[in-house]
Amino acid sequence: MDYKLGFKGQYVSAVEIGTHQPTLTINKVVLEKVESLQKDDEGGAGKSRDRIVIYFHEADRGWVLNRTNAECLVAMWGRETEGWAGHKVTIFATQVRVGPKMELGIRVKGSPELEKPLTVEVKLPRRKPTSMTLVPTKRGQDGNGGGGE
Repeated sequence: MDYKLGFKGQYVSAVEIGTHQPTLTINKVVLEKVESLQKDDEGGAGKSRDRIVIYFHEADRGWVLNRTNAECLVAMWGRETEGWAGHKVTIFATQVRVGPKMELGIRVKGSPELEKPLTVEVKLPRRKPTSMTLVPTKRGQDGNGGGGE
């Protein structure tokens, strides 16, 4: 067991997903003030900034969306987040680059709503574009709603 499971926060984290690949139904998408993980100059809490948070019918906490995952959802359902509610998304945990180091993070695998694989080119500031392939997934991918069941 990863020790971080004993310190669950306000939002769903990759360590909670583990090896599961849950398919979740988007309930709502909101803009919330989220505290940065980086501490301020005095070692106190980080600055708060507006972030997109997705809430699922199957989970009791939200998922803070990063730019990479947002680009994947935009490719599947468009730029307007109001239209994402009711759609299903399959997520998984994998090692991702965070600054100079690798950490466990959440990525979008695809959706049971996709009829064929969809390649997305993700362009992040100060980074080379990366291609990601989203795939059709089975409904109820692993029977685990993730993050709070």
